[in-house]
Amino acid sequence: MKRIHEIIRDLRYRYPRDDFFSSFEESCRISPEKRYYYCLYNKALMELDDDSWEILKDKALRHYLDHRKGQKKQGFFNQLNEAFAYRYLVRSGFDDVRLIKEEGRTSPDIRFAVHKTQNYCEVKTLGMSDDEINRRSSHNVIDGEVYVALSDGFLNKFSDAVATARKQIQAWGPNGLVYVIVLFDDIALDYYQTYRRQLIKFAQNRGFENLFIKMGLRGNRSIFHNPLFPRIADKSGLSRRIP
Repeated sequence: MKRIHEIIRDLRYRYPRDDFFSSFEESCRISPEKRYYYCLYNKALMELDDDSWEILKDKALRHYLDHRKGQKKQGFFNQLNEAFAYRYLVRSGFDDVRLIKEEGRTSPDIRFAVHKTQNYCEVKTLGMSDDEINRRSSHNVIDGEVYVALSDGFLNKFSDAVATARKQIQAWGPNGLVYVIVLFDDIALDYYQTYRRQLIKFAQNRGFENLFIKMGLRGNRSIFHNPLFPRIADKSGLSRRIP
């Protein structure tokens, strides 16, 4: 895990009193599940060009102390998640894919070119709900019914994230992709098909365009809703319409 180890080394140097990664190597040996998730991140990070890697690493280091109750280092991991969007854009055949530096003004996360036209991508991560954080810390038996469908609260949060992302893109130009990573309360995605149908219908009703949703970090479950980009490669899936 070359780049994961590199950023952890830099974190330990910058935040010597922070213990979040103090036993990282040992815990990965003990927990195959933990190692698996960090390997997912490392594989995505390894696809970054060198300049983009330095930009992303700097952003992640800056946001390392951005915590959320029940989810330490959320800001840090949200920055790393940009690597998944970068990889998607590169593998889809776009040109000049590069991370954008964080310079204190409204901006998207990534720039890329479509037939020499500049486009931008903003990456948003929606983590588990406050309710789920409370459920996991309560140690009570959880009624599985709470996971059967996405709540109105989640859908409103999703809509707000897309709207904010669109504004960040439009601060730099009219064209772009909103890339959303959703980490559901139902981590096993037992209700994936229901969530998928809900999100497609919701996106259609809201008129969202150029919206890519990565559903969880595992595997390739995703939705690309209403793509407007020209066809550039059969393998990209960019011209697919959601049925």
